[in-house]
Amino acid sequence: MTTLIIRRLLLMVPLLFLISIVIFGLAKMQPGDTFTGQKLPNVSSKYYEEQREKLGLNDPLYKQYLTWGNKILHGELGDSIRYKRPVMDLVKERMPNTILLGVISLVITYMIAFPLGIISGRKPYSLYDYSIQVLNYLMLAIPSFVAGVFAIYVFAFQLGWFPFSGSVEIGLEQGSLAYYISKLYHAILPGMILGLLSTASYIQFLRNDIIEVSRKDYIRTARSKGLSESKIYNKHILRNSIIPIVTFFGSDVLSVFGGAVITESIFSYPGIGKLLIESIGGKDYPLMMSLLLFFSFLGLLANLISDISYSLVDPRIKSN
Repeated sequence: MTTLIIRRLLLMVPLLFLISIVIFGLAKMQPGDTFTGQKLPNVSSKYYEEQREKLGLNDPLYKQYLTWGNKILHGELGDSIRYKRPVMDLVKERMPNTILLGVISLVITYMIAFPLGIISGRKPYSLYDYSIQVLNYLMLAIPSFVAGVFAIYVFAFQLGWFPFSGSVEIGLEQGSLAYYISKLYHAILPGMILGLLSTASYIQFLRNDIIEVSRKDYIRTARSKGLSESKIYNKHILRNSIIPIVTFFGSDVLSVFGGAVITESIFSYPGIGKLLIESIGGKDYPLMMSLLLFFSFLGLLANLISDISYSLVDPRIKSN
């Protein structure tokens, strides 16, 4: 296990290097720069040229990449051009919101997916199974931005149960109980949308795996020995069917951050996803490239977590 972790961590170094080149290239392929289209009538063109020179935007591309890469190696992400603040401060400020959103969505996903997947798998081709399948196809067919807009209209505007934007009520003292309750309250609706739309694939996967495992020879042997159906399902079928689901936890982390990009934008929720969209729209190169590199690192880390969890839940499997 230790060898696996060390080997995969070392492999991340050249991968992140190649990814950083791709990210830098894609960022610089955008037409214009941060100051394009932002010229004010009372500000001369000379001011913008001075700013471009100061920020190194007029330097050759290789020099710009080396400057950025050197900062990354020293643990510095640079300063945001748009916000005039260090990128690390912006990430620290927004990250708790996205983590809270992710935790809520994962809790909702597992709380719904596991029971429905088990019911659908234990009673295949029944009315319960068909009803759950219809729900699955509905979840797979609805785009997240459509579900988000619909949820805002119904639960925020019509019913008034949840706020439709922001992450905390204005005027609350930071660190107080009311402040944290408000934080949780603001994250429930976007977290619910993000979690519900993620349940379909888990329900389907768990259902199919339970059906497949229930047809194995050792299950037939267990039935021939007179074991009760509840014991067969709980001890043999369910245990083996849940193993692949557990390994999805690593990819769940990445999917939460990926889904948050759209969900946070729809709900105007100040998290990492919304920050990434803002950086791309404003051509804020230091912020945009740092966030994209962070998402890439998160993807590599998610794969490592999946491999480790697979080895832990099923010792028969040896990861290399």
